[in-house]
Amino acid sequence: MTDIATPPPRREGEYEKLVAELYQNHPEITFPPEYAYFTRDNLLQFLIRLARYKFIARQLRPSDEVLEIGCGSGLGAIFLAQHACHVTGLDLKEYEIEEAARLNRRDNLTFEVADFFTWSTDKKYNVIVLLDVIEHLDPDRGRQMIEHTTRFLKPEGFLALGTPSRYSYEYQSAFSQAAHICLYDQTELLNLVESYYNRALAFSMNDELVHTGFAKLAWYYFVLAFGPRPPG
Repeated sequence: MTDIATPPPRREGEYEKLVAELYQNHPEITFPPEYAYFTRDNLLQFLIRLARYKFIARQLRPSDEVLEIGCGSGLGAIFLAQHACHVTGLDLKEYEIEEAARLNRRDNLTFEVADFFTWSTDKKYNVIVLLDVIEHLDPDRGRQMIEHTTRFLKPEGFLALGTPSRYSYEYQSAFSQAAHICLYDQTELLNLVESYYNRALAFSMNDELVHTGFAKLAWYYFVLAFGPRPPG
């Protein structure tokens, strides 16, 4: 019979010291309004949002350079930066990038106010993250977005795309319904991505569970796409 491990003797005052450091080091961090709402009224949705980033974080290597398009107020990018070498977050909304900068305390994360379609850099990334963005674009613009990602990926890199299922629309919040322009069937989404990538893998998500089950019952879709084809 294996002996049950006995914890080492507790050092007097150690716990109290750690708690004091915790409160002293982070008094200025407050959530942006969106996450403050989640905390007050909808923590379940907050956990589901973070679970999407957890799925992507599990695919990262510590050496990865990551670009997140549409990073919003930055909590997801902060999550990813804990698992990557560096993360760059882009968003059109200046107020959200300001919120992200106030929230961020990581040296390996930068935020920029930028339109991805006109943004210019010579840098190539290992991973591009595009979560909860394509549904806010009309179909033509969404196609252009997927094509444009190929310009910024290394040949061995991949795109991580996530978007709500078309079949979830009638159950979405009023806020989501007002903001969403085009939702996709999983096969439509896969065909779109494979127009610009050599291979794509589709996953479904219900709450925090990622799976390969019947797609029409899923609330959310992921596509991981590999082998970006040269633009044009």
